[in-house]
This record gives sequence, C-alpha cells and structure tokens, in this order.
Amino acid sequence: MIAILRVNLRRAGGDRRFVFVATVFPVLFILVTGLLAGSPKEPVGVLHPSARLLQLVNQTADLKVRVEPSRAQLSDDILRGRVVAGLVLLPSPAGSQRAEFVSQSASTSAVAARTDVVALLDLMAAEGHRTAVTDVTLAHTDVPAALSPFSYVAPADLVLFLGITVLLLASGVVETRRLGLMARIAAAPVRRRAVVAALIATSLCVAAVQCAGLLLVGVLIFGVHWGNPAGVFLVLAMLSLAYSGAAALISLRSRSEEQAISTAVVLGIVGGLLGGCMYPLDVVGPAVRAVGHLVPQAWAMDAFVKLIYSHAGLSAVLPEIGALAVFAVVLGALALRAYARTVYSPG
Repeated sequence: MIAILRVNLRRAGGDRRFVFVATVFPVLFILVTGLLAGSPKEPVGVLHPSARLLQLVNQTADLKVRVEPSRAQLSDDILRGRVVAGLVLLPSPAGSQRAEFVSQSASTSAVAARTDVVALLDLMAAEGHRTAVTDVTLAHTDVPAALSPFSYVAPADLVLFLGITVLLLASGVVETRRLGLMARIAAAPVRRRAVVAALIATSLCVAAVQCAGLLLVGVLIFGVHWGNPAGVFLVLAMLSLAYSGAAALISLRSRSEEQAISTAVVLGIVGGLLGGCMYPLDVVGPAVRAVGHLVPQAWAMDAFVKLIYSHAGLSAVLPEIGALAVFAVVLGALALRAYARTVYSPG
C-alpha cells in the first residue's frame, strides 16, 4: 500500500500541468471571479420610512436599505452585523423630516452609509422639507467580522477545483494499469481493499495539501472567515473522501489516460455547476435544487454557507457531513467492486 501511495504521489508531483491546476489556477480563478462579482454595498436598516424616502432609495445605486419591523430588531441587526447602520424616521410636523442615524461605531462602512443617507435627506430638503439628523451610537458589542466579497467565491472554487484536481489523479492510475503493474500487484499477497485504500489515500494526500493551501490563501489574501474549524475540517474531509472514491472508480473503469482526463474534467465541472459552485442554489427553483443535491458539491456548499454566512457551529452542519459520508462510502464501495472486475485488464 505504501509503495503504491509513494509512486502515485511522485507521479502527481512531477506533472507540472497537474501542479498548476491544483495550486496557481484556483487562486487566480478565485481572484478573477471575486472581482467580477464585486463587493455589494451593505444594507442600512430603516424604521418607519416615508414613501418618498423609499422612492429616492430605489432611484440610487449608492444605498441599499432593509425595512425593519421594530427598533429592537434594528438594534439587533446592527449589533450582529446584518446592517451597517440604521435610520429611524421620527414623528414630525408636515413639511419637515426628523431622523436618527443609529450605528455601533464610526466604522468606514457606517460613515459611508451616513454620507449616503444625508445626501438623500438633502434631496428631500431641496424639495421643501426641513430635515434634521441626530446621531445615536449603540453600546459596543463583539460581533462577527464583516464578510469578505470573496466569502462565496472562495469556498465555491475550493469545492470545484478540489473535485477536478482529485479526479484528474485517475489518469495516472490508468497508466499504471496499462503498464500491467496493477495485474502484478493483484498476483502478490495484497488484499483488494488495501489496493483501493492506497488509491484513495493518494487522492486524500493531494486533497489535504490543496485544501490547506486554499484555506490559508482565503484567509491571508481574500479575508475569508471560514467559520467553525471542526465543521470546515469534517466537511472537507468527507468531501475529499467522496472525490477520492470517484477518482478510484474512474481510474479503474477508464480505458485510456485521455478518457480518464476528459471524464474527470466533465464530471468536475458538471458537478460544480449542479452543486452551486457557479451560482448559489437558493436562486434556482426547488426542482433544480433537488437535482443539484444528487452530487456531493451541493452538500458541501450548503455547509459552507451555514459556516460562513450564518456563523453556524458543528452541530448545524452534521446533516451535510452525514450526506457527504454517504457519498464517500458508496463511491468507495463501487471502486472496490470495479477493482475486482478490472484488475486483470491492462487498460
């Protein structure tokens, strides 16, 4: 088993194209897609807004608002970072407008939001309304760090390229089969499970290095807060196991290296497309969302959305981890069965 693992890792590390796809290309892809997606403006919570104020907001791209049901909910949203600040429209005589601008601290986002709000009130003043703004600062409370504009792109590309990278390892095993090495191993006193385990272990080693690198890049370069470490680790571990089983299955069923490579790329891209790596699954219909969950990428993305956006703990992503574990077990079993059927075939 160790010998198979060493040979496969040496082959993967010696392929410059594979190394580029596994390291440099994902980082460049995260950067480009994240910049294209842009950094949307954080919303400002408004309480008791006038019809004219909402109309002016809809006419400008500099300000995004969320109508709040109560003062308590507005304060809670500010403290939890759901909105950068709040605007409370107070009762005032006809022809005038009184408002409170509520923020937690003089952060850059809050200052920018106040500038946009004052600009809107100035427009109302130009229309004949007397306006007055009072600043209110909430007590300091520890809140989760602001989300990076790469918070969805980074995990999506991690899930996407992790799949493509691991699946591409299948081409090296096909070469091993073509040279007859797998048949020689089968003639040795080695259990079938040990051989399949070695193939999966190879994929897991590559996946571990790529995951560690992209997680670190996400934190240091793109400012992504991945969330609960245990949850992130288990999601990636189960996802890597599922990918490894699929890679072993492809390597044992493909007749040539070219077929293995094309199959790996197609399955990786299609799985990423269905699984929400190209767009969030919450923007599609229930039927498409259900189909997407036939691939492990969708479950991984569901888990990352919970971990990053909802700051969920480990218990919240246990259903997704369990689903990924099922994928890993099923694909591993299929790979073991494929090995028993094809081990004596040279390719």
